[in-house]
Amino acid sequence: MMLHRPRPGETDEDLQQEEEDLISQGALKPNVTLIKPDKRKTGDSTHSTKSICGSVPRSRFGQQRAAKKQKEGIIDNTVLKEAVKREGGAAVLGRVVERLVPDDPTQYQWQPTPSPYGFPRPFKLDNLSEGPGATSGPRKKSLYMQQVEKQQGMAENATAADTNASTVTPLPPTHAACATSDLRLAALGSCSYVIKGLDTSETEKIHEENMAKLASLSHEERLREQQSLLASLTPEQIAFFRSLRNPKTSRPQGSKETLKQEERKVEGRPDNKLQSSHRLQGLYKLHTSSVPAVSGFGDDGTQGKLSDFQKESTPVLQNSEMDCEDVETDTDQGCVKSPENYAHSSSLWASKRKQSREAGDVSYPAEKKVAGNEESECKIVESELPIPPSEAEQWLNMGKVEYEKLRWMTEMPSPRPLKNNEGFVARFSFEGDILPYDCDISYRKALHHHGEEPGRAGYTIDEVFTHIRSQVLQQRHIGLHTLANILRNAKEGLYDTCVNPPVTQLVVEAGGVLLLRFALDESSHLVYSEAVRALLHLISSDPDTRCLELARPWSPAGLEPGVASRVHASDKARQELDKEESELKDHEIVKLDVIRALIRTDTHLRLRYLLETTKPGPETVTNILGLLTRIAQHSLVAAWSLARTPRLLHIIIHNFLPHNLSPLFSGTPVTTMTTLYGVPLRHALQFLRVLASKGRELAALLVNTYEVMSRILIYVSLEPSVVNLPLQEALLLSQEAYAVWAVFLAYGLSKSVESVLSFYPLFVKQLVFYRDRVDVNEATDQNKFNYDVGAQMINTLTRAVNVAASHSLLHARMKLNQGTLLGLDGKSQVLQPPDLTWNDLRDLPHLVETCLAKWLVQISRVAQASFSALRLIGSCCDFLSAYYMKWKDQTSYSAEMVLRMIETLYNNVISPSLMTTSFQSLLASLARHSCLISTQKPGTQRDPINLGSLGCVSFGGEVVPIIQPSSPFPLLLPLSTLLLSLHSLHPALNPSSTIQLLDSQEVLEYLIRVCSSKRNLSEHWLARIETHFISNLLQLAGVTDVNKRELYHQTSMCVVTCVHKGDEHLIKVLLTQVICNPKFVPDLSGVSGSVGDLSVRDYEPLKSPALAQPVLTPVQLTATIVQALPAIGSELSGSLITKREYEASAVLKNGIPFVINGITISHTEFPLCLDSYWPLSPIKHAYKSSQIPQTHKQDMQGYKTDQSSPEDLLTVTRCLQMAYLGLKHRRSTVLRPSSHMFWLQHLSLTFLAANDLFLDPTVSSYLQGCIAELLKQDGYAKLDPHGTIDCFTSCSDWYKRLAEHYMSVSYGDSTFALYLLVPLQQYLPAEFRTILWGDLCDALQFVYLTSEQVGRFLPLRQFHHPAETEEGLIYKYRASLGSGMISATKNSFLHSLALLHTQHHLAGQTAA
Repeated sequence: MMLHRPRPGETDEDLQQEEEDLISQGALKPNVTLIKPDKRKTGDSTHSTKSICGSVPRSRFGQQRAAKKQKEGIIDNTVLKEAVKREGGAAVLGRVVERLVPDDPTQYQWQPTPSPYGFPRPFKLDNLSEGPGATSGPRKKSLYMQQVEKQQGMAENATAADTNASTVTPLPPTHAACATSDLRLAALGSCSYVIKGLDTSETEKIHEENMAKLASLSHEERLREQQSLLASLTPEQIAFFRSLRNPKTSRPQGSKETLKQEERKVEGRPDNKLQSSHRLQGLYKLHTSSVPAVSGFGDDGTQGKLSDFQKESTPVLQNSEMDCEDVETDTDQGCVKSPENYAHSSSLWASKRKQSREAGDVSYPAEKKVAGNEESECKIVESELPIPPSEAEQWLNMGKVEYEKLRWMTEMPSPRPLKNNEGFVARFSFEGDILPYDCDISYRKALHHHGEEPGRAGYTIDEVFTHIRSQVLQQRHIGLHTLANILRNAKEGLYDTCVNPPVTQLVVEAGGVLLLRFALDESSHLVYSEAVRALLHLISSDPDTRCLELARPWSPAGLEPGVASRVHASDKARQELDKEESELKDHEIVKLDVIRALIRTDTHLRLRYLLETTKPGPETVTNILGLLTRIAQHSLVAAWSLARTPRLLHIIIHNFLPHNLSPLFSGTPVTTMTTLYGVPLRHALQFLRVLASKGRELAALLVNTYEVMSRILIYVSLEPSVVNLPLQEALLLSQEAYAVWAVFLAYGLSKSVESVLSFYPLFVKQLVFYRDRVDVNEATDQNKFNYDVGAQMINTLTRAVNVAASHSLLHARMKLNQGTLLGLDGKSQVLQPPDLTWNDLRDLPHLVETCLAKWLVQISRVAQASFSALRLIGSCCDFLSAYYMKWKDQTSYSAEMVLRMIETLYNNVISPSLMTTSFQSLLASLARHSCLISTQKPGTQRDPINLGSLGCVSFGGEVVPIIQPSSPFPLLLPLSTLLLSLHSLHPALNPSSTIQLLDSQEVLEYLIRVCSSKRNLSEHWLARIETHFISNLLQLAGVTDVNKRELYHQTSMCVVTCVHKGDEHLIKVLLTQVICNPKFVPDLSGVSGSVGDLSVRDYEPLKSPALAQPVLTPVQLTATIVQALPAIGSELSGSLITKREYEASAVLKNGIPFVINGITISHTEFPLCLDSYWPLSPIKHAYKSSQIPQTHKQDMQGYKTDQSSPEDLLTVTRCLQMAYLGLKHRRSTVLRPSSHMFWLQHLSLTFLAANDLFLDPTVSSYLQGCIAELLKQDGYAKLDPHGTIDCFTSCSDWYKRLAEHYMSVSYGDSTFALYLLVPLQQYLPAEFRTILWGDLCDALQFVYLTSEQVGRFLPLRQFHHPAETEEGLIYKYRASLGSGMISATKNSFLHSLALLHTQHHLAGQTAA
């Protein structure tokens, strides 16, 4: 017979007929006959049963299953069985019958109930090994087999007893045990209404045992057990058990009336008609959600009988302890729970969920019995099913319709409505988008599920993690894909305002790091490729990377940021982690630093394996390079870990930075390539640039060992028209190649310098091309990448100028055999001068200046220049600024020629552009793109503590304003730098255009807003750009004659707190040239001129009993500051920053190549150099030094004795003078609403730093002046009791130390006493008053201030109201008054204060 495929017109009957023909002809034969021996036979197992494959013996359980199938009439008509019967072989797979697995009852809440035995009594095997046949046969029977045989014998005895009882009484067999005791038990029915889903025999057996137990109880015992069970059930549970009985099958007509009678019976109204059996149904049911999983015990303490079902599934629910006295129980509370047999039933909860699903159904036109459940019926609405049941019955082998599965395929229920402002669990689509709570979208976009919220689309993060842990490949892939999209959106700030806590933090804390790390080890590319992408979006941020690229090369000094965690940024935490890392486990390191954990788990080795062996697709390759780049950004140690990884750099450079570009000339476009191996990638160059930026040695390794420079020269000379790279990709490759070359030139590496000489003709050719062919006012979109490449090329030439400028200096030192100090070891070395000389670059300035003149004219003709065009023009300004500043140090310098060139450049090129309308529009957009003015919140708020980022997307999803496409800073910063260089080199230069710029309305409004802003983004890395720009404006104001000098001075006081680490030279510049320049403080000069005018006095200074010299008045304080301004600037510039910090910053700013060891600024805990209280920072440092134990002071350069040196006294004086200047004359700038307590604590450090500083009359005068200015304008009412500086653990700790020091060394000093009394105001916590009047009450007798003296600085009502209510303090007041510790003559203020509060308290008690 020929076999053929089913035809379209054939029906199921045709296929069955064809199957029967094949079987009858013997054409269907099994290829394999499997015979599986029975390994579970015991010594006396002699039973054998004929099976479908012959005389193969069956086990005892196999026989029971076969008997059950035969009893239930199950016929297996499968083709496999018929074929096996004919061949006499063994069936590999017979009829598959779904088994109902009970739910785990431990999932539900356990409610323990009292037990008379304390702890549950354990189940014991009754010495089974000693019974008959325990050791019969060649092998000893197991305990399990012995127990099974014992159960079988007990079941046979029970069956025989039931048979005998049935011959006497015509009652049903299940009620034989209780018929003779109480006829009312028969009303409970012949089957269990609680246990469902089991075999009929097992259900009947359990029911018989329950009925027998009930029959053994008396009427009073049943009532007692009934009441105890009702007391432990909730109304919902009672309603559930009552719903188990179907009223239509168990209640006759008129059951409603009977139910009312039952209710009256329970309420105490007897009804003699309640004797019918149907009124008892649904009253006795067990509730076991709170029953412990232990065996049952009877009243006598004996263990109850365990059924077969109890042995197989523990715990078990038995429908026992049913009492026929149900008539006395309300149907709504009719649940009985007996303490004698505690058991569980998982099927009960399955039935409960089924009933709850059906509870909301409306009346159905037709009722159908659910298959497999003969005891209950459920109603199905056929119109709601996906297909009619009649159609399903016609399918092959689908004669038994499963209605529950059909109902499962119906529409999802709608989610419950939310209340006002109620949150909900976030669910994400496959693309990582948060779905609305009640969205209705296709399952193809956001698959629905059947978990806690089946009506809502999407997955929670927990469910995504479950997919990632799945054993199914497709589920792992879709889980990783979804997680990667979620993390990508989180880094872009899309979830900031709607998810709390941040998504990234949730993923890290939930173990997502190690989960993704394990996924990298998968062999399937579907899994590891998505794992790489997800890990990249977790630890890296694409917006950060792009913003850094846009800020290059016009950012100050071309520095790169380090991106580490907050734990690694803290010096103390990092040192502890370095010591204990070897003892910590992987998951513990993840909690501290994710990047270090990835290195610890050899993630870089796995990534190398993927690149070397598996050779993944293009997207995975670029993602791997992005991962390596992010790891290198973490720290110098992480960068060296990658550089020392065997073969890693070789694999990257060989495969993705090839010398051979023949694949690009083959005619196959890169966009259609299936692999990136052999194709030059800019991502690989980015990785090398980050490595080289970390340090000189890493850069030398790349240049000398891997010959990167030869590849860079190929890429920068690449013609996009010749190769098949897309124009954009070719220009991006050239742009990144120039950037790497510039990093090598920053260190002055020899091969990179030699390459400048060899490539010099091409540099000139490129500049000529830009001069003649590139315009910034036409086709800006098409020329965008040309602008970017040109900016990077000119930046490379700027670095070459720095190298060439060092030739003359090193050549002169080499002749004199003078060494140069390199590194931190203090060793000097004689360096060889570079091959590049100053004369080698003599042709470049003219070309660059011509390009600058052309482009400045062109942008004046457009309304809005593009960001890339401004970058190109800014790079020209940086080049000319560096060239002219370095030229003055060369032997070929001619002052006359240089000044003439400067005048030409300023008058003919720069000055006209400053007057144009387009330039004024750039100035008008300053405030809109300012980081210091912006009200955005830092994007680092979303970062977990163990994973950092730059936060270029602020909190809320907006890019930081300074880097937005319309930002003017790419031009204004380099242009201001060039203007400053020209004015400093040529003091006689006509400053009219510059003054017009500085006095323009746009600039002045911008500076005013900077001074009044909160400066939320001052710590952002890109805020350095704005800080440098404002610093240039302030320096230009210093070399010119501007009108608003006071505004510029106020701005300098603000900006000095925004200087980042790495720019410490700006602090010295601002202090010496602006802040402490008498030219910028005309208002102070006017005050100092009226020293003898008594009308300008603010307060009468305090006279200290410890001082014989008179103190200074407020006018004298200001006059002294004006006279000492230059000395104050010089002293503070040396105290606020160390010499090493200043020199390192100056080296980076000036670009001295042979001294630079790295151009990356490490991520620190505090990115800013100074805080808001910077004038007092040296005093804080002195106090911290004084707290170091005496044994370590010998290594410190600080205070070594209690006696202060003259240098220390001078430093403290200068600090207090600067603090007084800020609080008195720049109050709105330095004093913020919540900073009063911090200022008070910083000022009080003068008393704590040494024992004698406050005794100096000048120091005491400025301390009084500062506290007076601080408490002005209701400042005394703005002290925050929770604000604490880093020197103390709390405010109370600070005040306790202050009081102790006053008691020890004050000598009754009035100024010291005033600082001690300020925290005693009544609105502040009583803890301050308790410290002084309690444990440290000895200090009270040295406070000599009077009420009149205290009232000069703050109102006395602050100490009087509200009245004291603390009983302890009142007792201390009375004790101080009664003991004579304080007196009205010596301690006037304290005596009056204590007396006032004591009298008020006594008056209140009298009135009560």
